[in-house]
Amino acid sequence: MAGSPSSVNPMRRVLRLLLAGMFALLVLVPAEPAAAAASGGSGVVVLEQPANPSAPPGPNLTPQQQPPDKTKQKLVIGVLAAILLVIVFLGRNARNKRLKKAGSATSK
Repeated sequence: MAGSPSSVNPMRRVLRLLLAGMFALLVLVPAEPAAAAASGGSGVVVLEQPANPSAPPGPNLTPQQQPPDKTKQKLVIGVLAAILLVIVFLGRNARNKRLKKAGSATSK
Protein backbone atom coordinates (compact mmCIF):
# COMPACT_ATOMS: atom_id res chain seq x y z
CA MET A 1 0.00 0.00 0.00
CA ALA A 2 1.68 3.17 -1.20
CA GLY A 3 -0.64 5.52 0.69
CA SER A 4 -0.40 3.93 4.12
CA PRO A 5 1.08 6.10 6.89
CA SER A 6 3.79 3.54 7.64
CA SER A 7 5.28 3.96 4.15
CA VAL A 8 5.55 7.77 4.41
CA ASN A 9 9.12 8.98 4.27
CA PRO A 10 10.25 10.31 7.70
CA MET A 11 11.39 13.54 6.04
CA ARG A 12 7.91 14.12 4.66
CA ARG A 13 6.45 13.46 8.09
CA VAL A 14 8.75 16.10 9.61
CA LEU A 15 7.86 18.60 6.89
CA ARG A 16 4.15 17.98 7.38
CA LEU A 17 4.50 18.52 11.13
CA LEU A 18 6.46 21.74 10.57
CA LEU A 19 3.88 23.03 8.10
CA ALA A 20 1.06 22.18 10.49
CA GLY A 21 2.92 23.96 13.30
CA MET A 22 3.47 27.07 11.19
CA PHE A 23 -0.18 27.13 10.19
CA ALA A 24 -1.23 26.77 13.83
CA LEU A 25 1.11 29.62 14.77
CA LEU A 26 -0.38 31.87 12.12
CA VAL A 27 -3.91 31.04 13.24
CA LEU A 28 -3.34 31.23 16.99
CA VAL A 29 -1.06 34.30 17.04
CA PRO A 30 -2.93 37.00 15.11
CA ALA A 31 -1.07 39.95 13.68
CA GLU A 32 -1.15 43.13 15.75
CA PRO A 33 -3.00 45.29 13.16
CA ALA A 34 -5.83 42.75 12.94
CA ALA A 35 -6.29 42.78 16.71
CA ALA A 36 -6.15 46.56 16.80
CA ALA A 37 -8.68 46.86 13.98
CA ALA A 38 -11.10 44.51 15.74
CA SER A 39 -11.00 46.46 18.98
CA GLY A 40 -10.75 49.94 17.46
CA GLY A 41 -13.86 49.91 15.31
CA SER A 42 -13.58 51.42 11.84
CA GLY A 43 -10.18 53.01 12.45
CA VAL A 44 -11.36 56.45 11.32
CA VAL A 45 -10.58 59.17 13.84
CA VAL A 46 -12.39 62.48 13.67
CA LEU A 47 -10.56 65.34 15.38
CA GLU A 48 -12.24 68.52 16.57
CA GLN A 49 -10.78 71.92 15.84
CA PRO A 50 -8.92 73.29 18.85
CA ALA A 51 -10.62 76.14 20.70
CA ASN A 52 -7.33 77.99 21.13
CA PRO A 53 -5.69 78.65 17.72
CA SER A 54 -2.42 79.75 19.43
CA ALA A 55 -1.81 76.24 20.82
CA PRO A 56 1.45 74.63 19.66
CA PRO A 57 1.02 72.44 16.57
CA GLY A 58 1.80 68.74 16.50
CA PRO A 59 0.42 65.62 18.11
CA ASN A 60 0.51 65.08 21.84
CA LEU A 61 1.14 61.37 22.34
CA THR A 62 -0.24 60.09 25.59
CA PRO A 63 0.67 56.56 26.76
CA GLN A 64 -2.58 55.19 25.24
CA GLN A 65 -1.79 56.69 21.81
CA GLN A 66 1.85 55.65 21.45
CA PRO A 67 2.70 53.30 18.58
CA PRO A 68 2.54 49.62 19.54
CA ASP A 69 5.71 47.73 20.36
CA LYS A 70 6.94 45.71 17.38
CA THR A 71 9.08 43.24 19.36
CA LYS A 72 6.44 40.49 19.42
CA GLN A 73 5.89 40.81 15.68
CA LYS A 74 9.63 40.73 15.01
CA LEU A 75 9.99 37.66 17.22
CA VAL A 76 7.26 35.77 15.34
CA ILE A 77 8.80 36.70 11.98
CA GLY A 78 12.24 35.60 13.19
CA VAL A 79 10.92 32.24 14.40
CA LEU A 80 9.13 31.63 11.09
CA ALA A 81 12.28 32.55 9.15
CA ALA A 82 14.33 30.13 11.26
CA ILE A 83 11.79 27.34 10.66
CA LEU A 84 11.91 27.96 6.91
CA LEU A 85 15.71 27.89 7.00
CA VAL A 86 15.63 24.52 8.77
CA ILE A 87 13.17 23.16 6.19
CA VAL A 88 15.44 24.27 3.33
CA PHE A 89 18.52 22.79 5.01
CA LEU A 90 16.87 19.44 5.75
CA GLY A 91 15.37 19.29 2.25
CA ARG A 92 18.73 19.86 0.59
CA ASN A 93 20.36 17.21 2.78
CA ALA A 94 17.63 14.70 1.93
CA ARG A 95 17.89 15.50 -1.79
CA ASN A 96 21.69 15.14 -1.77
CA LYS A 97 21.47 11.79 0.03
CA ARG A 98 18.85 10.55 -2.41
CA LEU A 99 20.93 11.66 -5.42
CA LYS A 100 24.07 10.12 -3.94
CA LYS A 101 22.23 6.83 -3.31
CA ALA A 102 20.78 6.85 -6.86
CA GLY A 103 24.19 7.64 -8.33
CA SER A 104 25.90 4.80 -6.47
CA ALA A 105 23.15 2.35 -7.43
CA THR A 106 23.49 3.13 -11.16
CA SER A 107 27.30 2.93 -11.13
CA LYS A 108 27.36 -0.66 -9.81
